[in-house]
Amino acid sequence: MQDAKKQFTGEENHAITTAEALTFLKQFREHYGPEAAPGVFFDKQAVQALLAQPEAVGLRYYYGADMFDQTQLVLVGTQANRNDLLEGAPLKLSMMNPPLNERGLYNRDEVQHEISLQEASQLTARFQENLQPGQPKGGFFGKQALQRLLDHPECVGLRFFFGAHKDGKRAIVGMCVDKFGAERFYGPMVELSTACPPFCGWPNQLNHADASKRKIAHRIAD
Repeated sequence: MQDAKKQFTGEENHAITTAEALTFLKQFREHYGPEAAPGVFFDKQAVQALLAQPEAVGLRYYYGADMFDQTQLVLVGTQANRNDLLEGAPLKLSMMNPPLNERGLYNRDEVQHEISLQEASQLTARFQENLQPGQPKGGFFGKQALQRLLDHPECVGLRFFFGAHKDGKRAIVGMCVDKFGAERFYGPMVELSTACPPFCGWPNQLNHADASKRKIAHRIAD
């Protein structure tokens, strides 16, 4: 259920230190294993397109699982009332790594983030069907924090690393990627997301708030 008392402003403070970021990444490996994918990538222009929407105060990401059970992220603009902007700019699907050319430099021509709402819904539903109690469906980054990352002159996109708290609860650590595909771990350019739940919007095709009801209905029908 949405907490009407909590509104997003776009000015949320997501900053953490490099040491804290590294701890979240270490805890993720401890809980999910060294073979788990470390994170995903989004191009700078793709993120800016979502943030440029007039009502957007930030972005929400949702975890998704593809047919190979690989964890992906779906990005969508978010309003102050915490609802997702599903009818605005197209949703963005993560890439595993920033594409580089034969010289080892970032190649924006190879970027592919577009995904339909129906396709994104299938990915997030697959992930949420096996969601363990206490684990988030996704999270939120305020516009100001994201723009601070994107405004760095060397930033070509954002790496969203998969992190975890001590108890194994998932988190996302975001940072800039430069033209060589390297993450900028040092300096004030590291952010920690605000999890959903508890800070979600109203039910929609991405957060599948009625999934448990559908499962119950299927059991009754059987």
